Amino acid sequence: MKLITFVQEKLTEHLPANSLRRRFAKGAFWSVAAAVASQGMRFLAFVIVARILGKTGFGELGMIQHTVSMFGVFAGLGLGLTATKHVAEFRSADPARAGRIIALSSVVALISGGLVGIAVFFASPYLAQHVINAPYLKMELWIGCGLLFFNTLVGAQVGCLAGFEAFKTIARVGLFYGLLNLLLVVLGVHFWGLSGAITGMVCAMAGSCAAHHFALRKEAKKAGVAISYGDIRSEMPVLWGFSLPAFLSNAMVGPVVWGANALLSNEVEGYAKLGIFSAAAQVQMALNLAGSRVGASLLPILASREAKKSVKFNRANILISWLIGVTVAVPLICFSEIMGLVFGSQYAGVTARRTFVLVMFYACIMLYKQGLGRVLVANSLLWWSCLSNGMWAVVLLGSAWFLKGFGAVGLAGAFMIAYTLNTICFVPLYTSRRLAPRGTLISPEAITIWLVITALGCLSFFQFPLLVRAAAFIVSTVPLCIAFRRLFFGLREG
Repeated sequence: MKLITFVQEKLTEHLPANSLRRRFAKGAFWSVAAAVASQGMRFLAFVIVARILGKTGFGELGMIQHTVSMFGVFAGLGLGLTATKHVAEFRSADPARAGRIIALSSVVALISGGLVGIAVFFASPYLAQHVINAPYLKMELWIGCGLLFFNTLVGAQVGCLAGFEAFKTIARVGLFYGLLNLLLVVLGVHFWGLSGAITGMVCAMAGSCAAHHFALRKEAKKAGVAISYGDIRSEMPVLWGFSLPAFLSNAMVGPVVWGANALLSNEVEGYAKLGIFSAAAQVQMALNLAGSRVGASLLPILASREAKKSVKFNRANILISWLIGVTVAVPLICFSEIMGLVFGSQYAGVTARRTFVLVMFYACIMLYKQGLGRVLVANSLLWWSCLSNGMWAVVLLGSAWFLKGFGAVGLAGAFMIAYTLNTICFVPLYTSRRLAPRGTLISPEAITIWLVITALGCLSFFQFPLLVRAAAFIVSTVPLCIAFRRLFFGLREG
């Protein structure tokens, strides 16, 4: 009892009621719980699917997922970000407006998801035969249209819940979805192969959509926000002023990723090569989503006036996602053999390990930039994001075209080149405009972290002996810990 009392006192001391730290700690805890619950079980499901389907079948699944995601960008219209920012901003100041924005997001998601899903359904035969070079995947693309529709609805629903800072609710629904997805996908792939796996994903997402619907109504009622459909047209300027640049920013990502994957799939044994890349990308996506979930707890706070005055909070916003990425990715970079151990013997070998190293490296870059992305969203500066993503898209497609002959390693290298050049070009621009603390993103400590990660990546990419990599990993923890500690505690102010 004394220990519990002591812990409670310390928590109260360091996390005062209604403080930014307490709001972030509470949101981050449940966001991490949601990420572990939903993405952990999702990752487990895909490991099982990868082992059952083999690398060619898993490459086909990856191509279908990317096709659905690409068209899902056009259906989503940036509604999740729009809902998060504006519900967080108006839930207390103007509850009626918050209710109208929730209603508008729901209606637009329903219409856009339905229309785009129908369009993809009728276009599937052409896409399968002439674009992804797999006419036999026509039925799987048809099934995937259901995933596109429900994904669009869930994106808007989660955005609204994040605006209410209802991260505990999101975690609970995430646990339900993770369990349902694991059960249905594994059963589907076991009995019906690839089409069964996709059907399981659609059914699980439909269940998630229903659960999020009821959870959102409950949270809105608790916050005193009435979801009203009567005058939603008055909120249409929100779509043009915020959703449009959010949509354009996302539209430069999904289709380009899909195009880069399609370039590889059209090569000789392209789907087997894409299967190796897709397996490595599953780890990257899980890591990126974990950072995004923690970031979701930061975005509503960043939108508040109090947070904009807090130097410490803004520094933590930039660093927290990057720290998550480095903590997980660095050991995976050093010990890339883990890919074969997890996904099976078909995903072992030098090519798979090198692909995995490159994917984990650019995952660190993605999480490095996540905090800056939240700053742009919170300050309604998404046109900057459009410019950045446009440059990234051009570099990625160009690199993917020139490196497609190198298979999975070439595609992973194209992503790494695109993210690296984009970061080098745009981060100094953002810091010069005071959108992010210069001493946090550009400093001797930050450079040290990148040099260490690069050195470890080279050791693993060029297949140095395991003992050498293990020793380098142990030694590297010292400069990494020191550098992050100095950055977090503001020993480098910008």
